[in-house]
Amino acid sequence: MQFGFSRSSIALAVAVATFGSPVTLADNQQQKIEIIEVHGKVSDADMIIDQTDLTQLQANDLSDIFRSLPQVSVGGSTPVAQKIYVRGLEDTMLNVSIDGALQAGYLFHHQGRLSIEPELLKQVDVVAGAGDATSGSGALGGALRFKTKSASDLLAPDENFGALFKLGYYGNSEGFKASSTVYGRVTDDIDALVSLIKRDTENMEDGNGDEIPYSQSEQEVGFAKISGDITDTQSFSLSHDVRHDDGTRLLRAHWHPSRKNLPLPQESERTTNTLNYFYAPQDDLIDIAFSAYQTKNSITHAHPEGENRAGIVVQNTYFAEYDSQGFDIKNIALYNTHKIVAGFDYRSDEAILEDIGSNYELSGVEKGKVLGIYIQDYFQVTDQFQISTGVRYDNYELDDDNGHNFDSSGFSPNLNLTYELTPELSVNTGYAKAVRGQKVKELFVLGYYDNDVNLRKEVAENIEVGFKYLGDNLVVQADVFVSTIDDAVSTAKNLETQAAHILSNVGDLENKGLNINARYSFDKVSLSLAFNSSSPEWKTHINPALAGTSISDQDWSIGTSVGDTLTLGADYSLTDSIELAWQARLVKRLDDAGTYVWDNTQLPEKVGYGVHDLKATWYITDNENLKLDVAIKNVFDKFYYDHATYAALGPIDTGVAEPGRDIRATITWQL
Repeated sequence: MQFGFSRSSIALAVAVATFGSPVTLADNQQQKIEIIEVHGKVSDADMIIDQTDLTQLQANDLSDIFRSLPQVSVGGSTPVAQKIYVRGLEDTMLNVSIDGALQAGYLFHHQGRLSIEPELLKQVDVVAGAGDATSGSGALGGALRFKTKSASDLLAPDENFGALFKLGYYGNSEGFKASSTVYGRVTDDIDALVSLIKRDTENMEDGNGDEIPYSQSEQEVGFAKISGDITDTQSFSLSHDVRHDDGTRLLRAHWHPSRKNLPLPQESERTTNTLNYFYAPQDDLIDIAFSAYQTKNSITHAHPEGENRAGIVVQNTYFAEYDSQGFDIKNIALYNTHKIVAGFDYRSDEAILEDIGSNYELSGVEKGKVLGIYIQDYFQVTDQFQISTGVRYDNYELDDDNGHNFDSSGFSPNLNLTYELTPELSVNTGYAKAVRGQKVKELFVLGYYDNDVNLRKEVAENIEVGFKYLGDNLVVQADVFVSTIDDAVSTAKNLETQAAHILSNVGDLENKGLNINARYSFDKVSLSLAFNSSSPEWKTHINPALAGTSISDQDWSIGTSVGDTLTLGADYSLTDSIELAWQARLVKRLDDAGTYVWDNTQLPEKVGYGVHDLKATWYITDNENLKLDVAIKNVFDKFYYDHATYAALGPIDTGVAEPGRDIRATITWQL
């Protein structure tokens, strides 16, 4: 029997994984996203956003990147505050990586933990729910994998050198973005890329025309990558990525200004160094991939003058840094009808908070590490039946800032079955488990929040049942899922018997939902539809008032409640040189306060909303080296709060509305 997957197809995702990104049409009206007509599982990615999608959107932040994916919500409004939620679970519950470099840790629960420049991205993979053994350690809610560009992605086969210049304007914030990228072949086998990006924007305005205070942005990004072939069987890539943000921000960046939320100078920086090495001799049993990385994520808060607990007037400056480093080595073996991925990974984390001002307030140091071993087998049993099964073992160790030592471990098995009923239609079901041991705390609660000395590991389980239809013009996928997380770690809420600053196993979560994705393409038009319904709630909680309710919007490390979400899209190739697109995101209101929100006296509902975007691309020259992209985000200037944003909870903790209409234009010149 012929093996079901070739080496070339392994690197590509099944077509249904690309539903989040609209299909655009090139000059010859062929689809830019290749559809692999394979029903079985060749990748654990549920959704893929490709470079074409990112370019059309003129993506400026995390919200732009995930705009078309209903399973993903981004709250926080301003870029520095944005947090990602997959099926209602925050990215702190996911395994997040950039080119294989894990982005562990958390700076501050009032700000987002992930910083990435969309301009550098080639692709984004989203794994929703506990997945394959290859998803990495601690992937309770899934995984996010960001992949950056290489020179080879920009060079034509007959080119040795090139350059790409972009200049963009953002009408809402009266801002600009400029990027310069040069790339070329250092030798016949080695290529290099260097990219410099500068973005400077003023305060944004919401849909009512009111200014969003302290939403201005001044960011600088530098990126360099060298990659290529060492020999006929060996290749590598080495990259350096630095992102700097400097400006006056609110202390709690996702809330509006108040007497308890004052503006202060902040400076943050993320630096990531990544090495990837590949060894692939002409042997089906050997295909080795090795990655090593180091990520440093730091932030400095310069607090204004005020009185400390002793009544002394001081001005404190806090510096916090999260240092994560590790590696992953795996081998892919093709044997008869098996594709076997086996390997091990390791990561060490160190979190440091220092008061470098005139008076000691908070400080602390924590160190943690995790070692994982995994194996995953994709087995083509018959031409119609495929099994994907695997297991990983993870061991966690933590030395916290109070001198307590934690050690936990566990196995995470998975099993997925796919059966092809017809050449177009298949059904599938799967089960996956993931464990996460005690982890390093967020930086700005070191010295303030304490771990429960009896803190246990968290355990997630995910069950899904669905089908896929891959026709000539129509592609449809649907699935239902039930996910649970036992012994979820957070702080107690309104519980008299336990202090609020103790991190403990507060309860068990359950999340049930439905996903539907569809695309229909004909001639020069492509239509898409995607729907997600997720309702994460507490099955049990040490605070009886929360048992049976949705994940509280004040459980900053776990998740939030998001209404049923529908995204619609249409792409039309007007001429050989002009492409048009429309995208809508419709979110149903949450009006059952007792179920969806923690305190229904302050937040009786989450108002629904519908937001529409228009996009156009004009290839000015026949060789497509000069083009103009125009996008209108929030066409109807809708005033709304994203459901993933903290909304009106009271006079202090009131969230920030999303930006109103934003007309964007970007001119791109490629030499």
